[in-house]
Amino acid sequence: MLKLARILGLLLLPGTALARDLPNRVPAPALRCGQVLALLNQRGEAIVDTGPFTYERLVRDIGFCPIEQTTEPFFGPSADAGRCFLGYRCKDRMSEGRRGD
Repeated sequence: MLKLARILGLLLLPGTALARDLPNRVPAPALRCGQVLALLNQRGEAIVDTGPFTYERLVRDIGFCPIEQTTEPFFGPSADAGRCFLGYRCKDRMSEGRRGD
């Protein structure tokens, strides 16, 4: 347990990617649907909290995805709606049309 705490402490040191990203997360369940979409449109991409332990990387458009990926609409919770359009997530092009997606 102590070893895990040390590893997490190192990851959260100022200057690391994880530490820099935490303040920039968008808490979708605490914001109105339009606010989440406005933030995403302003930033282009964001890590969006969808619950206490869940999140998604969402993008404004396909320009924020790697070239081998495409976008798919993502619907999630917000303060004013249980399910609203929050943006797009990147998805592998080769997995389109497969069962189980």
